[in-house]
Amino acid sequence: MTTDTGHLAGRGAVLRHLMRLTWRTDRAMTVLLAVLMLSQTAAVALTGLSQRWLVDSVGLDAFAGLVAAVAAGAVGYALTAACGRIQANLLVDLSDRVDVKINEEVLTAIATIPTVDHLETPEHLNRLGVLRRGTRALSGSAWRLAEAGATVASVAISVWLLMDVSPLMGLLALLTLPPLWTGRRAQAVLRAARDACAEHLRLERALHKLCVDAGTSQEVRITGAGPVLDEEADRAWTASVRTVYRADLVASCWRLAGWVCFTASYLGALALVLHLVLAGSATLGDLMLVLSLGSRLRSQVRITVDSLGKVSEAGQAVKHYLWLRTYSRESARHGAPAPDTLTDGIRLEKVSFTYPGAAGPALRDIDLTLRPGTTVALVGDNGAGKSTLVNLLTGMHEPTEGSMTVDGVSSAGIAPESWRDRCSGAFQDFVAFELPVRESVAIGAPGDVTSSPDTVADALRRAGADHFVAALPDGGETQLGRVHGGVELSRGQWQRIALARAFVRRDAALMVLDEPTAALDPQAEHDLYERFTDETEGRSDGITVLVTHRFSTVHMANHIVVLDEGRIIEQGSHDTLMARRGRYWKLYTTQARGYALPDSDRTGER
Repeated sequence: MTTDTGHLAGRGAVLRHLMRLTWRTDRAMTVLLAVLMLSQTAAVALTGLSQRWLVDSVGLDAFAGLVAAVAAGAVGYALTAACGRIQANLLVDLSDRVDVKINEEVLTAIATIPTVDHLETPEHLNRLGVLRRGTRALSGSAWRLAEAGATVASVAISVWLLMDVSPLMGLLALLTLPPLWTGRRAQAVLRAARDACAEHLRLERALHKLCVDAGTSQEVRITGAGPVLDEEADRAWTASVRTVYRADLVASCWRLAGWVCFTASYLGALALVLHLVLAGSATLGDLMLVLSLGSRLRSQVRITVDSLGKVSEAGQAVKHYLWLRTYSRESARHGAPAPDTLTDGIRLEKVSFTYPGAAGPALRDIDLTLRPGTTVALVGDNGAGKSTLVNLLTGMHEPTEGSMTVDGVSSAGIAPESWRDRCSGAFQDFVAFELPVRESVAIGAPGDVTSSPDTVADALRRAGADHFVAALPDGGETQLGRVHGGVELSRGQWQRIALARAFVRRDAALMVLDEPTAALDPQAEHDLYERFTDETEGRSDGITVLVTHRFSTVHMANHIVVLDEGRIIEQGSHDTLMARRGRYWKLYTTQARGYALPDSDRTGER
């Protein structure tokens, strides 16, 4: 009971929030829409009364009655036709603007969650997908509820007028119950179907995006994988369509049952009024009133069912919206600011991490100390846990076991935003921001004084990008990316821009370089790291974490950590690990032999 009450309270809070959001978006339009809805409420009653008066006035030489009937009918028609169209147009415009604000709220909540667990968990991604598709229903839910309320009020007025014909006509109010109940059942079936096919739709979009995205379409075309991807996407789409089709069929049966009950009851009411007319207990005008309001009653019930259906559809989005708000609130951390200068460094003790839904941990019992003023290289095969460890260090994930401290303070006690401001990094899967060069680099420290022109120029120099940037048509102001009419760079040049973006924050406490030079040749990578190491050698308050598979670069690190299946199996300096002749020695010598030339080639070269 407590859970249900809390859930209802949560839905009510969201509805009140949406109403306030609508009011703040456009107060004048909100008031106008409310007036139009109230006008529509009276329109049905005026139309029915006019037809009753008109029929009863025929042959009675009652000119005033005819005029009143015609006037009431004209006003009712005008309210129904003109006001209904204006209301519909205004509602679309206002809902569109509210939808933009709701999307901003949702995207802000998603982006400000400290970790990225919600972006890597299928169940969470399904929830977010349903929510993103349901923001439109959310934006109009308050008005749909108001529309349903106005229609119910109109039904009450109609039934009150019908009871003037016979008190038994009050039973017509019960006619609205079967369609409303079965409509609710139908919406429950459809909601379950939409949740069930969320993953299929997400898969279909992802596969088709591979075929049309500029970054992936080249490989898809060369390999001829397009038809295979399309077939897989089609299977996912077909599965979702079948789920929705079956749900639509069941929902239609529920709705049909409700309307059959309504129609049977309505025909019974007409038979009753006809009997009263023949018995002289009612007039032909009364019969016309029942015919008019009865037919309108069907339309009103349909509008109510549709409105409540839209509210129910929004309710599905509300469920996921409430989950996102709760998840965001529970994930939020308000801790102490990160230290301006590292003195003790970063320490991990018995740290393990398991990805949500994974069968086993990606990292196990990690004991590691990263001291200020050092460069630490992470080495290991693919899947050894290097990138996962980087994610823990930067706060993208939190340890599931063990503890991580920064200068003796638990990472859980440090405000995530503060620690992120003290970190910088470049990654193999970097983002190619299609902005002017200077902005694409300065975005590495948004709003920071370090994004001044001189600092950007220095970052470009340190990344080895200054020469090709100087050769661009407008230098640092050159627009990048063909999509926006700019200059397209090579993969290696884009990667150097990404490196410059990492270097623009020079006072970073933690600098992460996770395979950031994969698009560069070995010599260019070696020269870049050598220059970077020389520049940071005198700095004693920062830590650089380097992840690379090229051992010609690794040996420049002060401390080397060898990972295997999520565990640290060796750590130390290059000379120490080579003397141990363990896993690192094997990896290093294997790669060195790969670069060495056979004797025959050496002879020929001479």
